[in-house]
Amino acid sequence: MKKQLITISCILSGIVSYGQTSVNTAGGEVKNTSGSVSYSIGQVAYTSVSNSNGSVSQGVQQAYQISTLNLEEKAFNFSLSAYPNPTQDNLNLRVGNYRQEQLVYRLLDLGGKLLSEAKIQTQETVIEMQQLPNATYFVEVHHEGKKVQSFKIIKNQ
Repeated sequence: MKKQLITISCILSGIVSYGQTSVNTAGGEVKNTSGSVSYSIGQVAYTSVSNSNGSVSQGVQQAYQISTLNLEEKAFNFSLSAYPNPTQDNLNLRVGNYRQEQLVYRLLDLGGKLLSEAKIQTQETVIEMQQLPNATYFVEVHHEGKKVQSFKIIKNQ
């Protein structure tokens, strides 16, 4: 009996000494043909490295998430990109292979409220966001009334 108690206490002390230092509420892994990303929710512990070309955050939990939604991308002969994300002042919306398409962008808050809307008339469009508070926003691009792509944009200091 005494031997069993010693064995159980040794096992438990080994588990406790090598356990996590914090409890994550959720997490997972996302894979596609380009690679994979593991993530956790509930523990904010990361480091950032930045230079004039951009920034990279690494660690247990990322401070922001970038995602795009592509719909019928093969039906169009142009590509879309939004940068910098996260942004502090202005967001650049770039249309690759721009050929006078009838494109419109819509800037929405998380609740779906329309904040601004305008026609895209050149290859590079600047969306002013200085007056907006720090938050998460969506930029939707529409072609002839149909949503082509949606960007999740983070505005911060």
